[in-house]
Amino acid sequence: MVVTGLGVLAANGSGRDAFWESLVTGRSGIGPVTLCDVDDLPCRIAGEVKNFQPPPLVAPGMKSRRMGRFTQLALAAAEEALADCGLDREQVRAHPRVPVVLGVSTSAMDLTGQAPQPFTAVAGIPHAAGSAIAYAQRLDARLLTISDGCASSLDAVAAAAAQIRHGQSDIALAGGSEGPITRYVFESMAQMGHLSVRNDDPEHASRPFDRDRDGGLIAEGAGIVFLEALEHARARGARVYAELTGYGSVADPCGADEGGGLGLAMHWALANAGRRPEEVDYICAHAPSDLHMDRIETRLIREVFGAHAYRLPVSSIKGCTGNPMGVSGVHQVITGALAIHREVIPPTANYEHPEPECDLDYVPQTARRARLRCVLVNSHGFGRGNSSLPVERLEGT
Repeated sequence: MVVTGLGVLAANGSGRDAFWESLVTGRSGIGPVTLCDVDDLPCRIAGEVKNFQPPPLVAPGMKSRRMGRFTQLALAAAEEALADCGLDREQVRAHPRVPVVLGVSTSAMDLTGQAPQPFTAVAGIPHAAGSAIAYAQRLDARLLTISDGCASSLDAVAAAAAQIRHGQSDIALAGGSEGPITRYVFESMAQMGHLSVRNDDPEHASRPFDRDRDGGLIAEGAGIVFLEALEHARARGARVYAELTGYGSVADPCGADEGGGLGLAMHWALANAGRRPEEVDYICAHAPSDLHMDRIETRLIREVFGAHAYRLPVSSIKGCTGNPMGVSGVHQVITGALAIHREVIPPTANYEHPEPECDLDYVPQTARRARLRCVLVNSHGFGRGNSSLPVERLEGT
């Protein structure tokens, strides 16, 4: 199945073109937190979606003020993906039981702790975002919500692709949404010690693979891809960004390091796609600017790819986006699809100082022209889940 529509909201840019321009120029979207009061906490910076204003009335009976922020963001991303796919809405609505598969890890955190309202019980559940998309777009939908930490939206894309592959639908909407920038989340993450405290230099605080990184950063956002069966897309002459050809997912083995299962996920994803390691042209890494996870992912890439690892460009977009938790995977799928479509590898923003244990080609600072055939997207989530998914150039394009 193929990707024919993209919708994205992120700290570094909302809309396909703004998001991509930020990635290829290495411009960060990290700044001071404005959505909640964190002035007394160690970390006071995050990746907020800029200038986001949900419409007051989403659809008859649907008021945005009764939704969590993650649902509002998801609706906007779905709207963009549907506008981008080249089908008019009635053509989409004519399809029976359209899969709407979303990945989330935190749900409506902005509603947590507020005085309950009549709408809170429904608006606060993880399922709210996918349900709202289906209702707002008037789809005859099959709804599925997946929660697997930062791997959630990558798993959602894979699950939607599987429904198309098994003949259950010709089209699907898949991705993820997060609105985690709340006091409660910041306090929780501060207890873990995983956040950067480079508050005086927010744009350079997220530094994947860099020797001087001191932690990742919370971010919000949404990403939705419109998927189609290849035959369906070809029959209507659709523009195809990329093809999804495989998938691997595995928990960390008992006793292994956090993220230790990512190597198996990469191995199975390539085997499922029928690809040898040396056929991969670029890895869009999970690499959240974490002291340990960046090293672990590097080590596992070396183990899976052998000598090819040192010829293989590897970059992380989280220097620009921060870590939008469950949205990370679909943001990377969108990045991989655009990298193939536009023949450019985005750099690892803020990578300046090599670390001995992180010794691969991280495409530092500057984008690189390349004709890519196969991009591997990696994701690891709290809770020890790991997923990997190849995004490929459609043969003949």
